[in-house]
Amino acid sequence: HKRKPPRSFYIPPPLWVLWQKKAAALIEAMAVPVQTWGSMGTMVPEQHEFGLQTSEYLEGNEVYDLFAHLLRQLIINQPDKPLQFLQDELRNKPPLAVCVIGPSGINRSRYCQQIASDYGVKHIHVGNLLRTKYKDLFESAGGVLLEDEIVIPLVKAEIKRAQSSGWVLDGFPRTKVQAQALTMRETGFCLDKVLLLHAGEKTIRQHFAAKLTSGGYTAAEKEDFINTRLQQYNRHVVSIVELYKNVIRQIEVSGVDDDTNPVYEVIRQNLHVRPYSYAPMRSHRICIVGCCSSGRTTQCQAIAKGFGLVHVDPAKLMLQHQKASGQFAEEVPLEYVSDEELCKVVGRRLNEIDCLRKGWVLDGFPKTQAQSEFLRQAHLWPTRLVSLVVDEESVQERALSRRVDPVTCAAYYRTPANEKVNARLVHAEYDQPEKLKERYVLHMSRLEKVAHSFPLAFRTVNGDLDIGDVTQEIKERINKPSPSELAQDADEEDQLR
Repeated sequence: HKRKPPRSFYIPPPLWVLWQKKAAALIEAMAVPVQTWGSMGTMVPEQHEFGLQTSEYLEGNEVYDLFAHLLRQLIINQPDKPLQFLQDELRNKPPLAVCVIGPSGINRSRYCQQIASDYGVKHIHVGNLLRTKYKDLFESAGGVLLEDEIVIPLVKAEIKRAQSSGWVLDGFPRTKVQAQALTMRETGFCLDKVLLLHAGEKTIRQHFAAKLTSGGYTAAEKEDFINTRLQQYNRHVVSIVELYKNVIRQIEVSGVDDDTNPVYEVIRQNLHVRPYSYAPMRSHRICIVGCCSSGRTTQCQAIAKGFGLVHVDPAKLMLQHQKASGQFAEEVPLEYVSDEELCKVVGRRLNEIDCLRKGWVLDGFPKTQAQSEFLRQAHLWPTRLVSLVVDEESVQERALSRRVDPVTCAAYYRTPANEKVNARLVHAEYDQPEKLKERYVLHMSRLEKVAHSFPLAFRTVNGDLDIGDVTQEIKERINKPSPSELAQDADEEDQLR
């Protein structure tokens, strides 16, 4: 016998029974798992749809990135009137602040001068400052670095004078103590643009020697001077890179005299600022997808190097995850890895500090609609989703040259120099013609839904072109603003006129 509700809440039995059935049906409907991630998985359809629309608006208009920038400025400056400070931040053109470090002899100062000229900021040449202020001390040092207690106050004072207009710092920091001095809150800025120019030692020595030709040094004196400077540089640069590991971008300088323009173009890409206001752009979040043997990983490596991004390879992450959890490490094509397991390791990596600060290029992810949904609801929307289009015949031809080391799971497209490694290489089971066809068809069947998840970011590139041409095509797709980005930059241009 069922107890009736209290009299004050009494409902006639037929209606009460009907209410019970409706309530049970509603609870059951709400309990049906929605194929989403995070808290949105518990929402009813109307809430879920509203949540997606809201996320799309916030991501499409870079609202999250704007708030992150403003919050960072509040923390750094801690103004007495935060609301007025935020209003001023939105009205004023933000100054560009960048450090360029690297060994002598790679034309670092030439690149810094070009940055200063193009962006209208002050070129702070630390070497020239020291020569002017401490001429006798500098000349008697014989290539040995001056004490930090001398250099740091001089540089800080120069930065303070250029605070409102912006600056490019040439050849500083050179020690860990100097690097730490730039990270202190009293400097009044958050240093997130540190460029490290590097080249081979032979190239550095040749050009450093040419630089010293006019100084009246003998051959032996030149050699001693160069050795001293390089030893000091190599000793200190490791600790500087470690301190700035989440923001530093390394740029290779080759052909120092004849390759200025290509190197400078890479430098500009690594500065990553808006074309009109020079305000910081949102970090690049690039997904490059393509079927097996499409050249996807090669392109991800090139784009990561060209834009100073973190290359996130889900296949390597899965191997690391398997080893860490005590599983047998086996490189399985990502098409056959569960969405839940793959999203877990990818999401963890994308939320690490270096990815958040420098941006990332994601290799072969998302492959399914569920993986796309994960990126959407984890607030990891890609700014570009590039699909490499390769026909099935090319896939079959490329896979014929690929062999795998069963010990390390490394793939080889050429004969390795190590004979023992070469002797144990095999053609993987998943590179057999039947499997390749299956994987190709599976990729093509999923691509449309993946593209539909990020229509504003989706781009296609012909993957059958030469490697260099494919890289250039991808760079063009990245650099060309989307309609929403173009509209915002146009507004900024009008405001600055």
